[in-house]
Order: sequence, then C-alpha cells, then structure tokens
Amino acid sequence: MSGSTERRSGQSGGIVVLLVALISSAAMAGVIAAVQLIIYPSFIEVSPERFVAFHEWYSIRIGWIVGVLMPVELIAAVMSTRVLPVGRIRWLAWLAIGLVGAIWVVTALVQVPQHGALSNGYNALVIESLVVGNWTRFWLWQAKAAVSIYLLVSWIKIRD
Repeated sequence: MSGSTERRSGQSGGIVVLLVALISSAAMAGVIAAVQLIIYPSFIEVSPERFVAFHEWYSIRIGWIVGVLMPVELIAAVMSTRVLPVGRIRWLAWLAIGLVGAIWVVTALVQVPQHGALSNGYNALVIESLVVGNWTRFWLWQAKAAVSIYLLVSWIKIRD
C-alpha cells in the first residue's frame, strides 16, 4: 500500500471515529436534555398508584436508547485517541474519555440507586433528588458534545 493510500485510509477511519463520537455525544446531550427538562420533572405528576408501572415503562424504553448510545460513545471516545495526532488535540480526546467516565460514575453511583428506589414506589423526595442531581450529568454531556464538535472541526482543519 502506498503512503498516500495509507494516509487516505487513516483519514477516512479518523473521520468515521470522530463522527461517531460526535453523533453519539450529541444524541446523548439531547436525550439528557429531554430527560432533565421534561421527563424527570414529570415524575412528580404521576399518581402514586400508577407510578411503579409508569417508572418501569419509562426505564425499559430509555434503557434501549442509552444502553446503545452510552457504550458507543465510550468506544468512540477511546478510539479518538488513536486517530488524533499527539498534542493538544489528543489531550482533548483524553478529556472526552474523562467526561464519559465521569458520566458513567455519576450514573452508576447516583441515578441508578435513585431509580432503584423509585422502582419500589412513588417518593417525592427521591424524585426531587433525581432532578437536582441529574444536572451534573446534563452539564457533563453538554461538555462532552462540545469537545466532540471541537475535535472533529480541529481534525478536519489539520487534514486540509
């Protein structure tokens, strides 16, 4: 394979990785915005008698979305470090991995236990805590999407 063919192959692989990183991050930033601004606050409006069934219905459906997007986002973030040149831009790829890691930790340690508590029944204090605590994930995902945009634009500029 010639040098220019290898370079084009690497460039196309890089653009795919960075596009997947951006798309998955932007999708999750949108999902978390809807969850934070609409869905979680609406939990308080569900009657206690219907809450367990509603929460189960919501959890299954959102699980299909985030169960696909979150691992894709993590894999793309890790792969970004392989396609970006050494320097500031690669450092930002490591920052993206850190943001994803922080999201996963907050999800596992805060939101998952809160949803576990809510699966047992309506609890206004847990719902309020879920809404307040979820702002952390909201802002982490917005930051991750912004970093993903910056990485893709920077990579394109480097390649021009």
